[in-house]
Amino acid sequence: MKKILLATVVPVFLAVFLGAPYYLGSKARETLTEQHRVLTDTFFFDVVSHQYDQGWFSSTETTVVRFHPNLLSNMSKQLPDNIRTVLDKPVTMVNHVKHGLFADGLTPVRASVRTEFRFDPEVQKILTRFFNGKTPFTATNTIYLSGGGKLDVGVAAFDYEELSGIKLDWKGMKARVDYQNGFKRYTTDFTIPGLKAKLADMGEIVIEDVTMQSETREGSNGMALGSSDTKLGRFDIAWKESIDYNLRLNDLVNAVTDLQIGAFINPTGTIPPSKISVHKLAYQSQTDENKGFIDAKGRFSFEKLMYGDAEYGPLDIDVAAEHLDAKSLTALKARWQKMSTSKIDPDKFQDEMLASLRNEGAGLFTNDPVVKVNKFELALPAGHIKINGGLRFNGLQVADLDNFTNLVAKMNADIKLDVSQKVFESFAVTQARSLFATDAPEESGEQANLNEKEQQDVDETVRLIMTSMLDNLSREGYITLADNTVKTEILLEKGKVKMNGKPFVMQADEDVLKDVEPDSDTPSSAN
Repeated sequence: MKKILLATVVPVFLAVFLGAPYYLGSKARETLTEQHRVLTDTFFFDVVSHQYDQGWFSSTETTVVRFHPNLLSNMSKQLPDNIRTVLDKPVTMVNHVKHGLFADGLTPVRASVRTEFRFDPEVQKILTRFFNGKTPFTATNTIYLSGGGKLDVGVAAFDYEELSGIKLDWKGMKARVDYQNGFKRYTTDFTIPGLKAKLADMGEIVIEDVTMQSETREGSNGMALGSSDTKLGRFDIAWKESIDYNLRLNDLVNAVTDLQIGAFINPTGTIPPSKISVHKLAYQSQTDENKGFIDAKGRFSFEKLMYGDAEYGPLDIDVAAEHLDAKSLTALKARWQKMSTSKIDPDKFQDEMLASLRNEGAGLFTNDPVVKVNKFELALPAGHIKINGGLRFNGLQVADLDNFTNLVAKMNADIKLDVSQKVFESFAVTQARSLFATDAPEESGEQANLNEKEQQDVDETVRLIMTSMLDNLSREGYITLADNTVKTEILLEKGKVKMNGKPFVMQADEDVLKDVEPDSDTPSSAN
């Protein structure tokens, strides 16, 4: 009897012992095939080749990928030479798959996967210089019996220094992805302890305590839903050379609305050698689906921002967008991804973006969306800004997107403002300074710089003009002006504007300078 039992049990045990690894290897291959599909759907990667060799107890998966050439070309001007070289070459990822119930220890699993990264010799030479013999990138993937699993990815730390004075102290990076079968839902935990870069005698950059946690799931229209929480402990950047900038915001507004607003909103000029520091920056987001529409909300904040000696903050922004057409969002995302991997003339990129909003993104405006500013609070050196309110479109048609009058007529808005008077004055002065350095210098090739006395006169004149305008608005009942603070509520309904409950009427021939006394010392009167 014992011999019969033994003769039965032993073959069954051997069959299970020998057959289980191959069966689990097949199931592991299903999971890895699904993960490969996710990789191929990632717009910024091109899969050059893919091969899977399955064995009885172990398998090997070899994938060659590279960054999309056009995407890299579009980004190349913003990338250092070393990074551009690394990203330009293909990378071979070899997954060494060990399958079996106990491939990962005592806990039963389908398989344990270790990824080996192989680089082009030129890239390997660069990485060796920085990582000094350490393995730069590591990845391990544990596939559970359910088909889900965990993926751990790491970038090694390094301390690099050149004789030129460049120093890089990189503290490394760790990330974990816990995923369900089919990657229909996954969570991510990402950490960068810090980076300190000294750029010889040009300046330095410090980044500390970067963390990101997210939960992602797939919606019915292919949209990624879920939540995220990103935090930055500290970011410092200091530079010792002047930086020129010229941001032509009026071109964007004109392209969207066909309004010719002039060049006065174009920030332009030179940032002198200085330092910017941000402390405790945070961003949270939440995206959900409701009957074919997307509801999204986000919160952005920082504790303190230092620009030179000026301190800003805290900042707290809480916004939401509701009833967004999911199909339009999906189409717009696909169009933008295609644009990022296409060769587009930089001068035409803005036109392409706006065209996508008018075409693929039209449904975002024609399905009665709602935008809410639950909270916007910012402390500035000159005072404070507090805003809350909302905006919605009702019955907007595609044709209305090209007709500003119709667009405004179908827009409802209710916005409450609480702003320090000195903030208005400071903003007006900043824009006036920009005005002196926009179009004229480009046409003449000369800088229209004012001397210190002239600049002070212009600044004071602008402040007086702004004070006069605010006093007039207060007398007419459009705003409440008390304790050096401007408060009002702006209502927009059926194309009509109310401020503080009073219909707003623009005086066509109003002289905003009537209350400003002439100053014989100003540059304009000196002539």
